[in-house]
Amino acid sequence: MATIFRKFLLALAVLAIGWGEPGMAAANPIGDFFKKVGRSISHWRKSPPPPRPHKKTGTANDSASEETKATPETRMKMAPSPTPTPIDVRPAALAPRSSERRDVPYAVTVPNKPGFVTSPYAPDQGLVDVRAFPSSTEVLDPFTGKIFLTP
Repeated sequence: MATIFRKFLLALAVLAIGWGEPGMAAANPIGDFFKKVGRSISHWRKSPPPPRPHKKTGTANDSASEETKATPETRMKMAPSPTPTPIDVRPAALAPRSSERRDVPYAVTVPNKPGFVTSPYAPDQGLVDVRAFPSSTEVLDPFTGKIFLTP
């Protein structure tokens, strides 16, 4: 007899839930409370998720600077690009004539800058202006004072 009574109560509960008003299934503060309690019990060993910031609308704080609202990825995009360091450009001088043949290296041309080369002796010092000299001319390196050939 008790099992029939239990089945009847279960069927009655299912019918009451299914045929109830449509708004009855909507979430409410009490229902939210019990959901949170149930989740905390079912996930009792896990750490809680970090709190999410609430979005403010229509307040005076909306005009706050973009940097305070930005994520690290957008801060990198918004960061001003560094200004390039100026490149030292020095003109080359004609090397003194010599009666003997010298074994000197050629300078390296700079891409997209015709007439400018880098010295084979000091490639990181700066650029050498050789626009006034024809190809294969012996010139003095303004950075080291050594002789090289124009390309």
